[in-house]
Amino acid sequence: MNAEASLPKRRSLPWALVPVALLLASALGMGSMAFVAVHDPHFATEPDYYQKAVRWDQSQTQAATNQRLGYAVELPAVVRFDARGQAMVELSIRDRFGQPMTGVSLTANAFANAYSGKVVRLGFEEQAPGRYRARLTASHAGQWVFEVVGTSGGERFTAELRADLAAGGPA
Repeated sequence: MNAEASLPKRRSLPWALVPVALLLASALGMGSMAFVAVHDPHFATEPDYYQKAVRWDQSQTQAATNQRLGYAVELPAVVRFDARGQAMVELSIRDRFGQPMTGVSLTANAFANAYSGKVVRLGFEEQAPGRYRARLTASHAGQWVFEVVGTSGGERFTAELRADLAAGGPA
């Protein structure tokens, strides 16, 4: 009778392991999805999103300042990069009267639209009145976003520009 009593327990053992196997499979699946999400260059989150929400009034004030200043910040529709991935990004800045602006301090955060997790910081130098340049190492072709921040005469202004980066620039 002892051998017969232990037989049903052995048969039920695989069924007892099914919930354990399902929990392990679920944990492995969630872990692999989390790994992919964290290491995916196509995925990005807004840094300090809570602080951005808290400073919403400041962003609205900046938008009003941009409107009041009336500066025109322009970027060519297509920026070409060479075989090494180097591109010269050239911005032109004009005041509300259409005159080129000199002595502007400019920086920008740039990223490929499809790879928004990889942000490149650019510092621009004045090349001619109203013309500013920065060197960009382009990791990807396609549409790029340039979040420009400038200072002129104590006034801070911002602009968001887009351009297509394409191969075929000077080597």
